[in-house]
Amino acid sequence: MFRIKISCLLILLVMTSTFVSAQQKSSINLWSFQSIANVGLLEGQTGSAFQLQTVNGARYKSWFAGVGLGLDYYRIRTIPLFIDIRKEFGKNSGKLFIYADGGISFGWATDAQKTGYWLNDQFHNGFYSDMGLGYKSAIGKKSAVVISIGYSYKKANESYSSPYYYPNYYATDIMPPNDSREKIGYSLNRLSMKIGWAF
Repeated sequence: MFRIKISCLLILLVMTSTFVSAQQKSSINLWSFQSIANVGLLEGQTGSAFQLQTVNGARYKSWFAGVGLGLDYYRIRTIPLFIDIRKEFGKNSGKLFIYADGGISFGWATDAQKTGYWLNDQFHNGFYSDMGLGYKSAIGKKSAVVISIGYSYKKANESYSSPYYYPNYYATDIMPPNDSREKIGYSLNRLSMKIGWAF
């Protein structure tokens, strides 16, 4: 009788440890690291432009959250730094998803894009956002092609020194700029289309 009790106890311990181990592995597998590299087109009132993005973060079940960095050439070249959040729908290899990005757009304008680049022209940081929906098609166990379309907004602020004209000089003579600065604000609304690789 004693041996039967010991045997039952050992079987119970083995089954419990196996169950706990399986639960731990299952919970660990729910979390995974993921990177997404995007290339895309921005379309708006001022024309078309190219964009590049890389996003790195963590997946949990059907949710993803990460930090993104990119190049945005629309109207004024900028570097967006943003938080990316995604939610997937479906259990097949092909899944629909929605996404929302929000962050800061750092100005990095070219000389041709500056209004008064020869008068101490500066671009200041502005708000950046992008939200929309997409489709993710798995290729293998860890990779997928990602296609998305959404609405993107970029705010940029430019300031530059104004030339000062002295009345005793000819109209064509421009003296060094004074302390006053002209300011221009850009509110840019765009259609964002991207294709990328998730891995």
